[in-house]
Amino acid sequence: MKASKKQEKQAKKLEKATREFTDVPSLSEQLRRQSDELRSRIIRANYNTQFAQTVPELADFRQATAGLIDGMDDDILSESFRKTVQLTTYDSYAPFIARFFEQPCKASAIVDLLVPGLPDYLSRSSSTSGGLPKYFPKYNRLSKMRSSNVRSWTISDPLRRRTTAGMWYFGCDRMHIADEDNCSTTTIYFSSNSALFRRMNLYLDPDEDEEKMGTFILDHAAPYAAGFIKKWRSFLLIHALFSLGSRSLESMIMVFINTFVDMIRHLDTEFDTVVDCIANGTIPDFDGIAEFRHHLEVNIVADPERAAELRRIGRPSSRPGWCGHVWPNLRSVITIASGSFASSVPLAQWFLGPDAGIRSSGFATTECWIGASYSPLELNQFKITNTDIIELLDISKDDSTDALAQLWEVELGKRYEPVVTTRDGLWRYRLGDVVEICGFDPTDGVPIIRFVERRNMAIRFPNVMVTEEELRTAMSSAVLNMPVKVINWTTTIDERTLPATIGFFVELAGDQVDIDRQVSELSRAPERLLDELSRLNSKIAHEVAIRDAIRKPTIRLLRSGTFSDFLQLKLDEGSRNNGQVKVPVVLPKAEYVTWFANRVVQEF
Repeated sequence: MKASKKQEKQAKKLEKATREFTDVPSLSEQLRRQSDELRSRIIRANYNTQFAQTVPELADFRQATAGLIDGMDDDILSESFRKTVQLTTYDSYAPFIARFFEQPCKASAIVDLLVPGLPDYLSRSSSTSGGLPKYFPKYNRLSKMRSSNVRSWTISDPLRRRTTAGMWYFGCDRMHIADEDNCSTTTIYFSSNSALFRRMNLYLDPDEDEEKMGTFILDHAAPYAAGFIKKWRSFLLIHALFSLGSRSLESMIMVFINTFVDMIRHLDTEFDTVVDCIANGTIPDFDGIAEFRHHLEVNIVADPERAAELRRIGRPSSRPGWCGHVWPNLRSVITIASGSFASSVPLAQWFLGPDAGIRSSGFATTECWIGASYSPLELNQFKITNTDIIELLDISKDDSTDALAQLWEVELGKRYEPVVTTRDGLWRYRLGDVVEICGFDPTDGVPIIRFVERRNMAIRFPNVMVTEEELRTAMSSAVLNMPVKVINWTTTIDERTLPATIGFFVELAGDQVDIDRQVSELSRAPERLLDELSRLNSKIAHEVAIRDAIRKPTIRLLRSGTFSDFLQLKLDEGSRNNGQVKVPVVLPKAEYVTWFANRVVQEF
């Protein structure tokens, strides 16, 4: 009730701020000037690169600014940009990115490619849509990590009070670029964007990884080496082992909330093994940790007293609010928990109990940082950032630059697709996400947004399209107030019997006895799903009522561990973004549908 009143107060505050913003033209003008200055800096920095000087999407801009750019005022340059630069997608960049993978890769082919000089990193996307990962060069990062004026963020003492469980994958691959002029080589790293972001915050130079393996990041529970384990299950269990050893834990930080849920569930199955390791000061023989075993072993300290306490408490599935008993000081899990990840929130909160809350870490994409968390209690409310240029494409109009709105032009309640121009050389790049304007910050007029869905994530029938948002809302409503603990779910078109319908793959939490108790409740969900989808989508209601062209959705119950295995499958396919792999709301590949179908244990 307390959280509910705070949320209501925050909503009223945002509504008041929105009214005030619309009445204060000076904020709008201030926002315009700041945007023009930032856009101008990005344009001037990246204007003479290979991409900017050759792609057809920038031909009109090059013609309008030829020989003039150095003398143009920020507002005039920005206006020229807005009138002439076309929208881009990854297809515009793919031929340039392909140069990094030519053998041999030569510096002359990639220098000044999107930004002057050579990049420090290639950041991989999580390839949720089922295609190959996208790569985005990231520039001028290593100088920030290698600054000599910052404190050391690693320590060697395993007995130091540990208050944070940071479950971040830090692994980097390397490629060596030959400079044919002076026969030297430059190293460029491959990394997930989450690893890159965390490394920058903690000044973790990849060249120093080996010497840091046996140390701890300041106040973190697990040794540095734990962040390099590639096997998903082992990565989680090693972090769980060191986290359990620290009764003083106050916070957990990870990319997505499903990481927390997966860790607790794997811990439930390996609870006795992990507790024995705490008692004896040993590291278990989990898959994929051999090369890190030494660094882990020197940092685990036998603690029979803590082990005895954990045995008295019992395994995670034994009681709601288990985390509060194991970590009395735990107050927050900081993570992304909006969009498709919202389905994991109820189960995560069941494990956490009333004293620890889930806090949003923000709205991030591989391309850039979109929004900072606006209110700690709102997991899907973000203030647009000012580190890159973000324009908003009105999704109710044609996909053209005429439909683009600037931050001071957007309308409350309308939906848009973010289009970004970044310091890393993306020009009016379409993200493919849909956001809704839910207010404006009273201090500067910057829009507050909420994530709605991916534009290309939908189930399509001949006369009906069911969006990602409708699928998520229907599932949430269907299981609301049901005594079921849904770990995760995904969908596909189910054409095994005609007429076709929406097929849900669902995994439940608990041991077999607990799941058996939930099954009878879940059997009522297909009827609820149909009612909710009909309410959300009038075309579905028409097809059901008039033509009977869509039947009741199906639910296929999956065996325990299926979604965790799916994340490992994605990693094995080459995603390599441990902790940043996503489960799509709609399965993008027929092979994935078959994979899930082979793990069904019951159907409704």
